[in-house]
Amino acid sequence: MAYATRKQALTLVIRVVRGVFPYPMESSPDPQRLEKGDVMKGLVTVTVITLLCGTVAFSGTLEFHAGAGPSAAALGSINAGIDVVNIIIGELNTDPRFDAEVSMLPYLGSGLAYSAGERYWITGNLALGGEVSYFKSASSTSGSYSTTGSSEVSNVAIDLQCQSVGVLIGGQFVFLDVGLRLAANLGVGYYYSGFNSSITFEMPSDYHLNIHLPSGDGHYNGSSLGIEGGVSLSFPLADWINVGAGLSYRSLTVQHLSDSDGTGFDFDGDGTTEVADFSGITVRFNIALDINLSL
Repeated sequence: MAYATRKQALTLVIRVVRGVFPYPMESSPDPQRLEKGDVMKGLVTVTVITLLCGTVAFSGTLEFHAGAGPSAAALGSINAGIDVVNIIIGELNTDPRFDAEVSMLPYLGSGLAYSAGERYWITGNLALGGEVSYFKSASSTSGSYSTTGSSEVSNVAIDLQCQSVGVLIGGQFVFLDVGLRLAANLGVGYYYSGFNSSITFEMPSDYHLNIHLPSGDGHYNGSSLGIEGGVSLSFPLADWINVGAGLSYRSLTVQHLSDSDGTGFDFDGDGTTEVADFSGITVRFNIALDINLSL
């Protein structure tokens, strides 16, 4: 029986080799018959088989994860510009020369964050991997002012939107596993951030203002390195799936936002380009799927 098994194995090996290099093994092949494409195909096949076998032999668990939840970003410089706009709106709202009222422009920074990625568990407690994250926040207001005793109507429409996309590499370390798993997460990556604005602010002719606010549509972009870290709690529903939640802090500041012409974004009209501070806290609800790659 052992002899038959060895014979079958040897036959299989010969068939595989002949399939890769289709030339008689009992004699030296004619060099002219060894076409370059056949040799390369054989080498690639053997290399791929070797790599796959090695990967499977030493692989553990591969985890795919995704999450979403509320997030906040500081955006201090831009929100300072929103304060200037709201001061103007407040004065116009209370000025008896103008009818109607425009709502205050909400602060920018609150929004939703999404993430998806994979991590490879080197040990039962340590995993390394990468993920893609996305954050978006928006703010808007609109209305109009009618000047008393005149047909003049001044329209106001402000729409602001910011977003940031990051690609991170990092790891997770489980420091408590009692059914519930408590872990620390840390990642570093490159973020590409954008800011879109659509601004119409028609000042009544009787209202004089020294500040010149930007108008029209604007698209500004910038990039920077960032760090994100926090803690997460997960609960296994089965061997291959777990759910949980996490709390993380993102440290990210884009020093310069500019349009396609290289012009910086000056929201409050003070002559200084705004700094986009995306640093903030994210609460994320997660789901993860585990694939055991070991033999």
